[in-house]
Amino acid sequence: MSISMKRILLTLFFFLLAISPVFAQDYSMPEVNIRATIQEDGTVQIEESRTYNYNGSFSWADYRLPKQGFTEVRNIRVSEADTDYINENSEEPGTFSVSESDEIIEIKWHYSAENEERTFTLSYELANAVSIGPEYSEFFWTFVGEGRSKVIGSSEITVQLPNQINTDSLYSWNYSSAPDSEVIKSESAFTLTSGRVNRNQNLAIRALFPTSVFQENLTEISDPNLDLNEIIQEEAEYDAMLQEQAKRDEFFAEISMPISILLSVLSLGIFYFLYQKYGKRHSTNTISNRETVVIPDKTPPAVIGRLMSSRHSTSQHLVATLFDLARRGWFNIEEKEKESSFWSSGKSEFVISLSNEQPDEHLPKWEKMIVDFTTEQVRSGKNTFDKLFQSSGSNVAKWFSLWKKEVKNVFDEKEWIDQKSYTGVWANVAAQFVIDAAAIVLFIMGGPAAFIALFTSFIFMFASAAIIRRTKNGEETFQRWKAYRDGLKNADERTLRMEILDLHFIYATALHLSKKELNTLIESSYDSNNSRHFPWIVLMSGSSHTPATVASSISTLAATSSASFTGTTGGSGASTGSAGGGATGGAG
Repeated sequence: MSISMKRILLTLFFFLLAISPVFAQDYSMPEVNIRATIQEDGTVQIEESRTYNYNGSFSWADYRLPKQGFTEVRNIRVSEADTDYINENSEEPGTFSVSESDEIIEIKWHYSAENEERTFTLSYELANAVSIGPEYSEFFWTFVGEGRSKVIGSSEITVQLPNQINTDSLYSWNYSSAPDSEVIKSESAFTLTSGRVNRNQNLAIRALFPTSVFQENLTEISDPNLDLNEIIQEEAEYDAMLQEQAKRDEFFAEISMPISILLSVLSLGIFYFLYQKYGKRHSTNTISNRETVVIPDKTPPAVIGRLMSSRHSTSQHLVATLFDLARRGWFNIEEKEKESSFWSSGKSEFVISLSNEQPDEHLPKWEKMIVDFTTEQVRSGKNTFDKLFQSSGSNVAKWFSLWKKEVKNVFDEKEWIDQKSYTGVWANVAAQFVIDAAAIVLFIMGGPAAFIALFTSFIFMFASAAIIRRTKNGEETFQRWKAYRDGLKNADERTLRMEILDLHFIYATALHLSKKELNTLIESSYDSNNSRHFPWIVLMSGSSHTPATVASSISTLAATSSASFTGTTGGSGASTGSAGGGATGGAG
C-alpha cells in the first residue's frame, strides 16, 4: 500500500472517530400507549404513555398537538412513574412548559437521561371533542400524527366509553394509514392495536356509539344532523369513490406534470405583478440606517414593539409595559428569598407590589388594563411572577387577547400601515386560492406531480403578507427604530445615556432583544451594588440576578402560564366526519 493511500485512510479514520459522537446520540420510540376516556359530560380525558430508548445524553422531549377538533385543552400534566413534573418554565429537570402558536399547542418537559429507557405520561382534558347527535355520537381522533421524526415500534389505543353498551350498537372505522393496524370493539371500548408505525403514517379511529351513554343533564346536542345511516352510507360511498379514483388516476397521470408546471408559473407571475403594484417598499434614502443608541421618539414600548414585530403584540410587549409602569411609579419589583418546600428549593423569587403613592397621570386604556389587572392579582395574593399571570379557566388568555386588541387600536391610529396594500393581499389570496383549488383537483386526479403547483401556490399564498407594506411615514419610523434596536445590541456605558438606562432596557425588552443581548446591555453598564439606574427593581444583596433575568422570567410566564389554551381559532370543536388530534413530537 502506498504512503499516500495510508495517509488518506488514516485521515479518514480520525475523521470518523471525531464525528462518531454525533451519530452515537440517537433515540427510538419502542412503544406508545394511549387511553382516551370519554366522560359522562362529553369531555375526553387523554392519557398517553410514551417510551423512549435513549442512546446518548438527552435533556428534553416535546409533544405537539394540532389545534383542531376541540375548543379547549386543560389540566395538562406530565409525569414519570410516581413523579409529577412541575410547570415552572425553568428548563430544570422535572419541569415542563406549555406554549401555543396559531396552529399547535406544545408541551415540552425536561429531564436528564443517558443510555437508558424512560417512560413519560402526558394527560390532558379535551372540551367539545365529541360530536353529540340526537341518537348517536361520534369521536373521530388521530391519536398518532404523521410527520414524526421517529418510527413507533408498537401501539395500543383504547377509547373507553362512560357506560357499557351492546356491541351491535357500536360502529368503528379504522382510518389509520399504518397497514397492520386493527380495531376491536367490546361492550365499553374500542381498541386499536398496531405494530410498526412509520414516520409518515398515522393511527386514527372514527367511532360511533349511542348518545345514551352520556348523562343527559350533563350534555347537549352539538350536531342535530348527525345520523347513523347517513354515516354508514357515507363510508360505503367513500370506498366506491376510491375505486373510481384509481381509474381516473391512469388518465390524469399523463397530463399532471405539464399542467402543474403551468400553474406554478402562473402563481409566480400573479404574485410578482401584485407585489410590484401594491407592495413595493417606500424609499428611505433620507433616513440613516447607521446604528444609534438615541431613542427615536416617545412612542410607548408596546406600540413600537408591534411595528417591529410584524404587527403582532407579544408577551414581551406586555412585560415592557409593566416595567415602564413600574419605572413611572405605579409598581415596585423586589427580589425576596423563597421559602423551601417539598416542591421547590430555597431560591429567590420576584414579588411585585403597589406603590404607596401612585402617580397622578391619565393612562390610556391599554395601560390602565395592566394596572387594574396587576392590582387585582396583587390584592388577591398573586404577587409573585410565577402567579401573576395565573388564573382559573381561560381568564388570563381572554384578558391578554383584549389587551392586544387595545394596543392594536392605538397602533392603527398611527397610520403606519398602507391600507391600500391589503387590496393586493386579498387579490393574491383569491388568485392563489383558485390555483390551489385547481392543484388540489389535479393532485386528487393525477397524483403527486401536482404537488409542484400545490406547493408553489401555497408558498405564494402565505407570502401574501409580504405585500402588506408600511406607509412612507411608517417605513421611516421603522428604519429609525431598527437602527436604535441594532445600536442597543452593541451599546455600553460609553454610548448610552446612563440616566435613562432603565428606559433603554424597557425598549430593548419590547424590541425582542434576546436574553443574552439583554444581559450584555445590562452587564456592560449595570453595577449590581448600585441600584440608581433601576430604582424600581430591588435585588437582594449578593443576588446573581439582573434586570435582564427578571424580564426573561416574567415574559416566559406571561406567555405560558395561562391555565388553558383554545383550540382552532373561531372553531366550534368537533365536526362530524373530520378528525381532530394528530399529535407529534421529538426529543433532544
